[in-house]
Amino acid sequence: MNEIDLRQNQLTLKEKRGSLIARLFIYLLTVFVTALPLSGLIANITNGGLSMLTVFIYGIFGLIAFYMLRVSLWNTYGAEIIHFEKNKLTYTADYRWFKDGLKEFDFEKIDFSLKKIGYDENNKAVLVIKFDKDVMFETVSRLPLADLEDLITNLTAIHSRRQTL
Repeated sequence: MNEIDLRQNQLTLKEKRGSLIARLFIYLLTVFVTALPLSGLIANITNGGLSMLTVFIYGIFGLIAFYMLRVSLWNTYGAEIIHFEKNKLTYTADYRWFKDGLKEFDFEKIDFSLKKIGYDENNKAVLVIKFDKDVMFETVSRLPLADLEDLITNLTAIHSRRQTL
């Protein structure tokens, strides 16, 4: 699977799928964190009602379940979508079932670099985008160092061509 897809004005960084056992564990944990409190809520309603404390506790479990669903989907289908325009960059994290809020960056000057992540022998890094106002943005996807260096070369060439037009 190609983790980097650069087409026209859009860069897609796909998250490498976690191992099957890890994803299975996360999905099972998500189901339990969702099903057990939900069955407890139904049992409380049928046996006499709810108090404010139990509603609060079920709300907390709901937030935990939503977070676990996000982690599960990210480790299976996660992708970062970066759309380039002349002086604007938009970023979205795609979980397949839903997308995170859109982040927008306006700029006059843009620079691309990488930041090594993890152990040196893993040869992984993230893309760092620095804008003219000392605003920096780091992607989440850990990519092979060589692939990321090629990507930075391509992005720099594309962007410098766009600046001259």
